[in-house]
Amino acid sequence: MGQEDKQRVLQENRQTSAAWVLERLGVFALVRTAFSSERSLLSWMRTSVSLYTFGFTLTKFIDYLEKQQVDIQYSSGLRRLGLALIFVGILVIVLAVVEYARRLRKMKQLGLPAFSPFPLAVCIAVALLLVGIAALMAIVFNWP
Repeated sequence: MGQEDKQRVLQENRQTSAAWVLERLGVFALVRTAFSSERSLLSWMRTSVSLYTFGFTLTKFIDYLEKQQVDIQYSSGLRRLGLALIFVGILVIVLAVVEYARRLRKMKQLGLPAFSPFPLAVCIAVALLLVGIAALMAIVFNWP
């Protein structure tokens, strides 16, 4: 094997290893982006739960005040505001999960490796969605 052949083989090895490194870095970038997207979903879940709790507390506090003072009727606007906050919380979590799923699907098309069929964040988001729906139904149907 001559000097030129050795140089050519060495150059091919460098190109192959460089391509491999670039390919791996691309996958790592997708993984970082997926984790970032999951953090965004978790932030939206936190916001949604805050909206649920504030809306639920507001409506239950109005109910409590009305029970304490029998002759006083409080404005129905505050109760509607509480219901609206719970509804917005439900809408926020649904839109956040849809956006997360859309991003994850696009990243999988770009080569993101599969982690699990049911990401934990999505399972928790569905559970929190059910909590929000239960809170909304508790207010609407006047459950204790």
